[in-house]
Amino acid sequence: MSTPATTPRGSARRGGGYQRPSGSGSFEVISWFFMRISGLLLILLALYHLVWWNLVIGVEHLDSQVVIERWRNPLWRFFNIALVTFALLHGLNGARYSIEDYIRSPGRRVAVKAIVYTLVLTALAAGIFALFTFDPATLVAGR
Repeated sequence: MSTPATTPRGSARRGGGYQRPSGSGSFEVISWFFMRISGLLLILLALYHLVWWNLVIGVEHLDSQVVIERWRNPLWRFFNIALVTFALLHGLNGARYSIEDYIRSPGRRVAVKAIVYTLVLTALAAGIFALFTFDPATLVAGR
């Protein structure tokens, strides 16, 4: 049983799965590790974010001054940038896996990937830009 030349899989292995195709692998191995590491980092970052805002600060004490104080610290901005970046790139890599699995036509696969990559990378650029440039103190002072 062999697979068509258009799929990135190698030949079928006895007992299930596929042999590693010759000539490929380093990108796939890196993306596989990235999914594991980014998933773990996302869990840790999201849990810390939830614990900080809900248990340490408490929603009853959350107001614009707390956000402004947090926003003045560059480490908190970096934390938020890391959270957004890992979330979007983790999701993009997962979407890439799904596109590879479910879209068999090479032309359609390229088109769908181009659309998804464009949307996600545009959202990432806009999110990072907003996190770098947003100053909540000007909104509060402008009232």
